[in-house]
Amino acid sequence: MKECFLVLRPKEPIRPGELKQRGDYFGSQNYIPGGLLMGSLARWLQISGRQGEIPQLVKRIRIGNLFPSPTDLAYPLPFPMTALECKFKGGFRNLPSQPNRQGTDGDQDQAHGIRDSLLIELVYWEIKKKGFDFPVPMILRCTIPDANGQPCRSRMEPVSGFYTQLDSGWVRVTVEKGLVTKVALSRQRRASQEQMLYRVVALRPRNSFIGRLWTDAPSLVDDLKTAVSKVGIGAMTSRGFGGAEIEQVSVRHLSIEERLRLFNDRLRQVWDELTDLVLPRNHPVPRPEGTYFSVDLLSPAILKDPDGLPTLKLTLRLDGNLLQPIWWATQPTFTGGFSTAWGLPKPTSLAACQGSVYVYHTPSPQDQILPFLQSLETNGVGDRVPDGIGEVLICHPFHQEVNPV
Repeated sequence: MKECFLVLRPKEPIRPGELKQRGDYFGSQNYIPGGLLMGSLARWLQISGRQGEIPQLVKRIRIGNLFPSPTDLAYPLPFPMTALECKFKGGFRNLPSQPNRQGTDGDQDQAHGIRDSLLIELVYWEIKKKGFDFPVPMILRCTIPDANGQPCRSRMEPVSGFYTQLDSGWVRVTVEKGLVTKVALSRQRRASQEQMLYRVVALRPRNSFIGRLWTDAPSLVDDLKTAVSKVGIGAMTSRGFGGAEIEQVSVRHLSIEERLRLFNDRLRQVWDELTDLVLPRNHPVPRPEGTYFSVDLLSPAILKDPDGLPTLKLTLRLDGNLLQPIWWATQPTFTGGFSTAWGLPKPTSLAACQGSVYVYHTPSPQDQILPFLQSLETNGVGDRVPDGIGEVLICHPFHQEVNPV
């Protein structure tokens, strides 16, 4: 299937939904799951009298998740779990003005940058596995000079949310939400119910949302555009939510081949820098051989081990052999949903959270595993992939940012 990019522009608040926390409170996710667009497309085919095409829909098209972006030209991404920022002065360094961690306006000197720790930690443990001991533990601190010219030395903490790259540099993307209070309706009288209110959190129509789509039937893209404009997306489309338009766009995005090459080149560079820094020159460490690659979750993934049991560890099958991660970072979460076709909630499942990172090593050269990696991005991982669950990115570009940016 061929990959393309879509931009969704909301005209009304959108409620992607999330697991319900309270009886009178309906929350919302910070991005638009691809399953919502699949639902709109299926609903439109049903309205158009083409319901016979729905069973084949999941085989001919797959829609990834759409993330908030300030522009239609750049593909936004969630931060990987390995991204870190200064506890006291977080934020990107290369922006002339941006909100800092406390929400006040800052300048270029106040933000100490965001960095990624994956390659440093990976190299550290790979060298230790070869029998070489480091004289110090693996601890990352902020090294940006403060107002007195001394290194900050503050603790580095994980970064959450989304980011993208503009002509002016890296920028963190925030999503605006609104709270709406509505009157509940009586199921018997079809009128308002006294003393019954509920609250809805929805995404305000101020961001564009960009994501990927894979299909072997270009006509389905046109059907998707029509479906979104006619049916809307998300929940409560009959109560002033979900109005939007969608179109195909071209964005800046590195190919898998480029990301894989840059990942391995940067890994070897970090390997040389780390060994030169702490190990004596008369005890050289062999340079890494073969190919390393990371699989980054752009959405939660419902994973199973080879025995079919729930797990947070992603195991791949390459050339008929099981490929175990040599390093990974993840956290548990739960994922659910609601099926408008059945009128019932979807099962709530244990999942690895968005931003999880898994690193693998294979002796095969890079060009030999490219078809496998391409298939992995196209098909996703785990269960319920058509719902937008299990979307992955090979060699997340932010792993290149070893130094604060």
